[in-house]
Amino acid sequence: MCRVVGYLGRPIALSSILYATDSSLVRQAYSPRMMATYLNLAGFGIAAWDPGSFTPDKPFTYKVTTLPVFDRNLRSLAEKIAPSCLLAHVRGVTDSEDEVISEQNLHPFRYRDVPVTLAHNGHLREFARMKHDVVARVRPELARRVEGTTDSEWIYALLLSQLRDPFSLPSATELADATVSTLSILSDVRARHGIDTSSPANLFVCTGRTLIATRFSYDYGWYPDDDYMLETDLPYVSLWYTFGDDYLEVDGEWVMVGDGPPSSVMIASEPLTTDTSTWLEAPEYSILTASLDNGTLRSEIADLEI
Repeated sequence: MCRVVGYLGRPIALSSILYATDSSLVRQAYSPRMMATYLNLAGFGIAAWDPGSFTPDKPFTYKVTTLPVFDRNLRSLAEKIAPSCLLAHVRGVTDSEDEVISEQNLHPFRYRDVPVTLAHNGHLREFARMKHDVVARVRPELARRVEGTTDSEWIYALLLSQLRDPFSLPSATELADATVSTLSILSDVRARHGIDTSSPANLFVCTGRTLIATRFSYDYGWYPDDDYMLETDLPYVSLWYTFGDDYLEVDGEWVMVGDGPPSSVMIASEPLTTDTSTWLEAPEYSILTASLDNGTLRSEIADLEI
């Protein structure tokens, strides 16, 4: 299963998320603590909004099919960039001859001139049976942009199709509604085809001003008797978050610090530190929405009833 980190708030040193902590995202690529049966060796991707850049409303993007731990270019960039929003992803795939390792299949997904970016932690079982019905719900101008072979990119195109205008910046409410609608459509398609094998769908959706994450699974707990993914899927896919102002090293420990109402939030597949005392686990079947407006962070956690 993939590992993902989303951040929204005050500018943060990218290296503190990717490398500095004892359970950083790069470390999770080869040694995830909450997913001991699985490694994420199929590539890395990031979208990061830097307020000090030439075009602050457009993210810096970087994708490679190699392991991030050996990527000197990424390490060098991480020491220079301080984004106010980011979405970073290490990709995990099953041991199968059908898997395609390519840049087109790396998360996060973002089409040119589209402000919304998406990363997915999970997989839709028997997606090939669903694909035709999903494509029918995607706007043609977006379907033509799909380049990869993953269910995740089709989820992205489907989510964009739920927005009034995929090429304009949506409000936090509209983006959250589109995320819920996307999960509902996929649920209907699964039911139409009689697909009921457990399928996790933790989505991370971001615009640079809004960050949304879901902790969700279709038909959790049901697997065929000979299911080859049973050991991986049996634990409910994890999601954690922490609030504060700044993410800093204090007395040898990395924590969110700050007094008063928080101005920053970090959401991750698993905490970036082995000490989880400053992190909260998101409830199962929930959606977390955070938005930033002139330095003020607004957030909400709601139940997903799909």
